[in-house]
Amino acid sequence: MNEKERYKTRALERLKKYKTIPFLNTATDVAPEYARIGKSTIFDLVLNAQTEENDFIENEMPTTDVQYYKPELAQELQCNKGDAAFDYLYDMFMNLPTGEDVKKNLLIVFAGNVGTTDAEKFNAWNTKSTLILDHFDSVAEKIYFKFSIYEIERGTCTVSEGTPVFAKKE
Repeated sequence: MNEKERYKTRALERLKKYKTIPFLNTATDVAPEYARIGKSTIFDLVLNAQTEENDFIENEMPTTDVQYYKPELAQELQCNKGDAAFDYLYDMFMNLPTGEDVKKNLLIVFAGNVGTTDAEKFNAWNTKSTLILDHFDSVAEKIYFKFSIYEIERGTCTVSEGTPVFAKKE
């Protein structure tokens, strides 16, 4: 069966927001500990395509070519002391790190099971990102930040009891 036929015969599945999960590594790259960024009402993964216009003689109109993407994930997190992700970000907010101290590992697990019903697995990006703190709003009880992604390792992920396990794409 070719790719086009495969997609025609598939049943439709609505991808739920709670199944696309951003995880922040709050430990080290050698021994990661992932905290789910869950108490958020924003998940805005912008691809930021970097383009170039070429006005070739053979074409009536200019052609747009995509050179690369520079993804960014804007987030906010409700201020819940005891939430591992919030505690980590609040500590960053208090200390205002810069340079290498804001280079972080962000794991994004995307909705849409690519495994089986009995053994679910999901497409995932294991990224290197710059975590940019934006602002802390005590009235809204939220901290705002974004990840500027500069490296993506593609693969799959399983999540068991809230713990992700990433497998690099072969």
